[in-house]
Amino acid sequence: PPSSSTSSTSSTLTSTLTTTTTTTTSETTPTQTPTTTIPLPTRPPSIVEAEARTARELSHAVRKLTNDLRTCNTRVNAIEEGFQNLYVAHLGNVDGLRKCREGMILAPEDIEKLDDVESLEGIVNPALLEQAQFKEDQKARTKRDEELASKHRTLINSLETRIESLVRRERSWERTISELQARRDLLERREGAWERTIGDLMGEIEVRARREDWWEDMKREMEGRIGALSQIAVVERFGQGPHHVSMTVLLEEGNPSSQRTLIFELAPIELAPHSVHLFLTQIAEGYWSRGTPAIVLNAEHVLQACPHPCLDSVDLGGRTPGYPYEDMRAAGLDVVSFQEYSPAFPHEKYTIGFAGRPHSGPEFYINLLDNTLDHGTLEERKRRMGQAEYGAWAEEAFGGVEEVDVGEKDMMEPYPCFGKLVEGFDVVDEIARSLTRASLPKDDLDDEDDMERVDLDENMLLRPVKIASVTILENYSPGAKAAGVGEKKEKEGGSETTTTDEL
Repeated sequence: PPSSSTSSTSSTLTSTLTTTTTTTTSETTPTQTPTTTIPLPTRPPSIVEAEARTARELSHAVRKLTNDLRTCNTRVNAIEEGFQNLYVAHLGNVDGLRKCREGMILAPEDIEKLDDVESLEGIVNPALLEQAQFKEDQKARTKRDEELASKHRTLINSLETRIESLVRRERSWERTISELQARRDLLERREGAWERTIGDLMGEIEVRARREDWWEDMKREMEGRIGALSQIAVVERFGQGPHHVSMTVLLEEGNPSSQRTLIFELAPIELAPHSVHLFLTQIAEGYWSRGTPAIVLNAEHVLQACPHPCLDSVDLGGRTPGYPYEDMRAAGLDVVSFQEYSPAFPHEKYTIGFAGRPHSGPEFYINLLDNTLDHGTLEERKRRMGQAEYGAWAEEAFGGVEEVDVGEKDMMEPYPCFGKLVEGFDVVDEIARSLTRASLPKDDLDDEDDMERVDLDENMLLRPVKIASVTILENYSPGAKAAGVGEKKEKEGGSETTTTDEL
């Protein structure tokens, strides 16, 4: 139930509203009109309505006060701002007056006036001066702080930029370090693989070196055995020696008067037993006396002779292709088994040796010059030339002494030298002066085939010197007559007869 105070408040508000309405109406009506009394409601207002009305009135009063306060604050701010501006202008004027005073000489009374102008004490409220000074100092501090803040921001931005750059560099370095570590690991693995490979290769090299030494030892042993067997065979079949061979040649084919004789003394059998045995066996088997053996090549440093049927081969102008000495190969008499050579019997002028390498024979040549350096061993060349000259020659020949491989080493093996000319030097010199195909003008060739043939066989004699016969001499004595140079024993039907060699 409502209290008595609430009822009195409601009646008071009702009377107040009635009075206010009457007053407002009387004020707004300029003429005197009869007063009309508004009848009050027969039902008094409720408590809720009274409180709502009171709240609205209070809200209206608060808004009005708020607006008044805002207006006052605005005016106060305007007054403070104007005073602050006046104070700043005053400080500027004072500063200007001070500068003027410093630049001029003034009387004492003028200086006192300036001092009075500079001082505002007694004119302006000190509180306002302090407030204005405080605000001015605060602005200065704010400006300084902003400048410092700007500098700090610039410095921070620069540091951040540097930090970002360093971070990027660090990341780049990390990637680089990772890549280097990966490469290091890869190189370590490769190094390990290379070490294993090198170890394997060194093992293989050692094995091959042992095998090569073993092969060399076996090769020397086999060469020694072949030489010993050849020496026994020479002694048994052809005697102890020295052995002499007679070669009859026709300088002009079909002209018996151009017949000449060459006498060769073969090397001692202890120096070249295998080569001497091969050559004597070829002669004894008739390979140098039948068919068309001839001296066919003149290479300026040698004259080269070949057995039958070399003139029929394609290389020398014939029409028989392929290897021409198949019958000698079948008999095992075409080439030497190894490149037999003795430094005690070098390739000097007028000595004879088997042609071709690494397997020489059956063709042989007569040295027209001292060919020891070119046809002998590398050790002999080195000994005769000296270390410096030999090194320069080896560098030009095959790129250095250490660069000689197995194939080149085989091609550098010496030619077998197994005899020397003892009679017929003038005949050899006369044959050496003969013309070769290389001396012909190329315009004389009929077609391209001849041109190619000149390129291949340019050292071929225009007129090959035919070999009429080659015989083995016994009991040779220098200066003996041609008809009695030697004798050959032949066994016929178990009896032994002696016949004179015809030269």
